[in-house]
Parts: sequence; structure tokens; C-alpha cells
Amino acid sequence: MPSFRRNPTSSFKLLAAFLIITFYLVIRGFSGSESSSHKRRHAPLGAHIQFEGWKNGSGHADEEKATQVREAMKHTFSKYREYAWGYDDIKPVSGGNGTSRNGWGAFIVDTASTLALMGMWDELELEVDHIIDKVNFTTAYGLVDPFETTIRYLGGLLSVVDLIDAGTVPPGIIINSKRDALLAQAITLADKLAPSFDTPTGMVWPRVNFTTNEGSPDPPSVYLLDPSKPRYKNPSIGPARAGSNILENRVLSRLTGNVAYVNNATRAWAPLVWNKFDTPWPGMVDAPIDIITGAPVGRVRHWDAGHDSYYEYLIKVALLAQGDLYTPFYQNVWTDAVTALRHHLASRSAPQDNHKKQHVFMGKQEAGWFINEQSHLSCFAAGNIMLGARFLNHPNFLTLGQALLEGCRHVYASTPTHIGPETWSWIPKFGYGNATFHPSSDRQLQELNDTGIWMADAQFKLRPEYVESLFYGYRITGEERYRDWAWDAFRAFERHCKTKFGYAGLRDVTLRGGESNWKDEQESFWGAETLKYLWLIFKDPSVGSLDKWVYSTEGHLFRMIR
Repeated sequence: MPSFRRNPTSSFKLLAAFLIITFYLVIRGFSGSESSSHKRRHAPLGAHIQFEGWKNGSGHADEEKATQVREAMKHTFSKYREYAWGYDDIKPVSGGNGTSRNGWGAFIVDTASTLALMGMWDELELEVDHIIDKVNFTTAYGLVDPFETTIRYLGGLLSVVDLIDAGTVPPGIIINSKRDALLAQAITLADKLAPSFDTPTGMVWPRVNFTTNEGSPDPPSVYLLDPSKPRYKNPSIGPARAGSNILENRVLSRLTGNVAYVNNATRAWAPLVWNKFDTPWPGMVDAPIDIITGAPVGRVRHWDAGHDSYYEYLIKVALLAQGDLYTPFYQNVWTDAVTALRHHLASRSAPQDNHKKQHVFMGKQEAGWFINEQSHLSCFAAGNIMLGARFLNHPNFLTLGQALLEGCRHVYASTPTHIGPETWSWIPKFGYGNATFHPSSDRQLQELNDTGIWMADAQFKLRPEYVESLFYGYRITGEERYRDWAWDAFRAFERHCKTKFGYAGLRDVTLRGGESNWKDEQESFWGAETLKYLWLIFKDPSVGSLDKWVYSTEGHLFRMIR
């Protein structure tokens, strides 16, 4: 059972903090007060998300394209099955294998919900049997990252259970009889993760030792790999790692009847949601955060890598848990965070000699500096903002989300491979003087002049965030262009990333170098998210409907139970 092994003083402090939070919620969250910048919107129960106005044949499944995406998943699975079964990863260029996620078979657990949706029953049965019979979640290779483990493993297990319960796996498929065994594995894993919550603030430790059952700071290797990573007096953590377990743990509490899981997750992100430290932007937190005191030790604010899924989960848990006590407050915090993004982080690009069109991108702020750099990972924000805009009936946010998605589309369209890079920069419309980064090579100057952006890191890692937002854009607005853009992306992946052993990332999206340009890496999110979202875009909108399902940050589906 999840538990806290605290001393009496620590327990008293936690109880006092929780009572203060509850009191704060009562006097502010439900007071009906209006923000000075916008009107609060509390969504009614059962709010409709998906577009309903498809006409003239639009909105129906494009089975030919969906089948081609499914074939890509078959190729991905079959090569992993043949060359790397049981390992976390396959190396798509060499055919080797890797253990990057503690040795529990990350690919197997992470892709199971995709196989269930696609009706790949034979492949799914192989995965489910391996999870039940071969995976031992009580031991691990190396220290365990609670964030990655929760979103890939715990979320993957729970999603398959929810898909079985919802009838997505048809009667007669043998996997249905193994539902309880899958849930038992999820419980075992969640209980082993429980020590991650054993801190004075309730925020999670960055790592858990499954041998000693204790939380721990990041290991020294993290700092060796990234010498620029600052060290602080106490262990620190970013918003995403601290605040991205509420969906998974709430689902586990629903499935087991044990509220300890959701209570732990609520306490873990309470210092973020009920932030007691001054910030000039309501709804957004300064980070990193000291997990011993809860105080910010940096002045970094953004929706990009390391912060992203905390903001993503604010609106998604409101959808998942419509009617819960804290749901209106989560909606308000998310609304404030989007408003801050809109006013302080969104930036229109300046026109260039050969590229006059302007695009909206999303930067960062650190210690008062505007950082004109965006990562592929942050393209998720476009879809998340559109989702919340539809849920809360906020048309201005819908416009913002669409503009950000058009910016990510422009990045894809600007490269010779038609695939977006890991990071890019632009010159803000308000000029060079307010930009942190400027082009630093002849190549970057040429890219800026031709396209209005330049590549800061030209790699592609098979990331899903762009097609994820295309999925939300299509399901929410019904605009056919999002399907067209998704097909362009899929064809580019097929042309440039497909290998004998799977799909490989690219060293440089501006090169059409074939095998010499491949990276020998294929993360599990390629099958868990990228191919799943592409397939869903071309299926009938009733499949995985946004009116019935909430998608985790790893693309795992959870049922809305009202």
C-alpha cells in the first residue's frame, strides 16, 4: 500500500499544509471572484469537445491512410519482436537493443494501448502475456525515474485496463480475461513508487531506489551528462516531473478504490497549484523548485521541456474528474497559465527579406530574459490550449492554439525533409534587442532569410507533439487541413526515417542523407504516441473520442467517469 514513512514533525507539517490548502481553496477557488484580465469559466459537466459540424463526407474515416499508418506500427512491432523482445528499446539502424527504462520492456508496456486501439490482437496478446508473466516491477536496473515510469509504464498498464473495461477489446478476445492481472501489475508498480512522495513537501524525489525503497536526488551522472545543469543546496525538481502524475494516480484510485494514490499525487503538485511564492504571472510557477522547502531556486518560466506536462495536466484532470472538489480551481490555474503564455511567451516572428510571412512561436523567460527558442516538445501546447478552449468555451484561446500549431507546421514545411527539428529560433517582431539568441553561422543566417527561422538543434527524435496537436486540431475544429498536414508528416517519416529494424531519428532534418543521417535510437513514444495520433487522425472521430477519453502526456487513454 502507498504510504509515507515520515517522522511525527514532518507528518504534522504536511497535515497543516494540506489544511491551509483546503482553506485557501474554499475562500478563493470557489468564491466566484473574477480575474482582472479575464472572466473565469467553469465548464458544465459533460461539456462537448469534438467538432460536430462535418459535412459533405468530411469527418469520415480515411481507411487507406489509416491502414498505411497501421502498417508502420506492424513494421515497428515485428522488428522489435524479432530483434529486441523484452528489452526497453530496439536500435533501429543496427538491430541491437537497449535498457534505458529500468529493464521492464518499455516498448511493450508503452505501446500496448496503441495495439488495443488498432485491433492488433495477436501482437497485444504477446505484450500482455509478457507483462504478466515476465515483468517484475519489484526490482529495477538502476535508479527509477518516477516521472518517466509513471507516464510510460503505469499509464500504459492502466490504459489497457480502461480500454478493456470500455469494450474496446471485443468480447471473446482472450486479453479480457487478463484484465485483473494487468491491474495487479499496476498496483505493484505504484506501490514501489510510493517512496518517491516521501519528502517534507510531498513533492516527488527525482529518483527512487527500488532496492532500499527510498527516494533520492538525481544521480551524479545527470550532472556529468549536462555540465550546465545547476546544483542547489537541496534536491530540486521541475514542474513537469513534480506535477505529471495526477491523471495516472487518479485512474488507479478509481480502479482500486484506494484513495491513497490520488492523495499522494494531489500533495505532490500542491506546492505548484497552490503556489505561496510570489510570481509576476498568475498561474505560472518559477522553477526549479526545492523539494525540501517548496521554494523556487530559479526564475525560469515557460511551457517548454521540463515544465510542459504540469500545465497540460491542469486542464486534463479537470476533464477527467469533472465534478471533483478541486476541478474548478484547476481550471482557473490553467486559464491563468494560458493567459500568461499569451501575453508574455507567445511571440510573432519578424519578416525577413525572402520570407515576409509572420508566425507565432512560444519562447521562455529566465531571470527577466526572453529566450527566443522553442522545442519540438512544446508543440503539444497548441493542442492542449485548443482542448481547454473548447472545454471552457474560450474562443480567444482557440485562436491562440491554432496560431501556435500553424507555427509548428511552418517549421516542418521549412526543412528539406519536411520534418521539424528538436529546437529552433526566430527574431521576435519587436526586434533583435529583445532576443537572447541570434544566428551564429552562415547557415543559420541563410535559414533565417529563407524561412524566418533557423535550426538551433537540427535533430529529430521521432517526437509526437506536432502530430498530437494536429489530432486535437482536427477533432476540435473539423478543419481538413490538419489531416493534410498529418499525411505530409507521415509520408516524410516513411521517406526519411524507416529502416530495416524500425524507424530512426535524424541527425539533421535539413539533410536528405539516408542511412548516414539516421540516429540509432527509437524511443517507445514512437509507437505509444506518434503512430497512435497519426492513426487516430485518419480514423472515424468516434474512435478514441475526446468526449469520452482523456489522453495522458504519453498518449494513453483514460475514461471520463462522471
